[in-house]
Amino acid sequence: MSRLRSLLPWLVLLWGGLTLASCSLPGLSTPTPFVFPTPDLTLTAVANPTAIPPTATKEPTSPTTAAPTPTLGDTPTTPPSATPTPLPPTNTPLPTATFTPTPIPPTPTPTPARRPGPVVRVPLLWVAPNHIDGNFVDWRTRTTYPIKYVVYGQANYNGPSDISGKYRIGWDYRALYIGVEVTDDHLVQTQHGKDIFKGDEIEIQLDTNLYGDFYIRGLNIDDYQIGVSPGSPPGTSPEAYVWYPVHKAGKTPSVDIGVQLEDHGYNIEFAIPWAMLGFKPHIGMQMGFAINISDNDNAGEAEQQTMISNDPYRALADPTTWGTLVLYNPGK
Repeated sequence: MSRLRSLLPWLVLLWGGLTLASCSLPGLSTPTPFVFPTPDLTLTAVANPTAIPPTATKEPTSPTTAAPTPTLGDTPTTPPSATPTPLPPTNTPLPTATFTPTPIPPTPTPTPARRPGPVVRVPLLWVAPNHIDGNFVDWRTRTTYPIKYVVYGQANYNGPSDISGKYRIGWDYRALYIGVEVTDDHLVQTQHGKDIFKGDEIEIQLDTNLYGDFYIRGLNIDDYQIGVSPGSPPGTSPEAYVWYPVHKAGKTPSVDIGVQLEDHGYNIEFAIPWAMLGFKPHIGMQMGFAINISDNDNAGEAEQQTMISNDPYRALADPTTWGTLVLYNPGK
């Protein structure tokens, strides 16, 4: 008995060695694995993936760790004021952004307002009057305009039979043509040269640079005042005189004049060459314009008693009160 007890430790060691050897020997069955107690929740989840883990407290995310993908119930990161734009269907092409510049309109050139006087359209005469003689039968235009507004000496005016008139006008590339039929109950002209305005005569105002000094209320070098006298006595030795511009003041023999006396007064016809005015005309050209008749009924005095005009606003020294003359071609 005592011997058996002394051999017991060696028997246990022998049995353990045989057991270990049997695990690696071929042909021997695999022993049933020894199940250790569950050490913690992490190993349980690995060994049993179907197990529902208990609710765990999230650890704070490190600043260098990417933020987790939000799931249902997470608070959206889009600010409340920004509404996501829905994407169009995949079969609809996305619109291409284009840049269309807004055109800048050109700065319009300001056009001055029309002057208050009448606008007179002057036709191009392809055949000018054959003779400047006071007879209008050779004029190709029959259009006439009245001269009837009293612009000076209203107290001396006694009506259309005292002084009135009508005129016709045309142009070609040589001259400006004007013919006036004057009604005058007393023909008086005793003066010459610069004093012809003190008797019966015609006066023309021309602003040859209309838009260059449109608002200038004074005469300058492009403004003309030209007087045309039926002669002294009327019907003999007619003459023309320029008062303005002052550097051209004097008699102007280049103006052709013809006069024909009538029972009611006189007809006067004249041609003012463009060369005398210092420029060449063209279709569409515009100039300031007024035509006037001066009257003296007192044979014993050299004076201007009355003046009538085609322009009711006409003032001698203020071109802005004159009307407008427009050269045009009636054939176009």
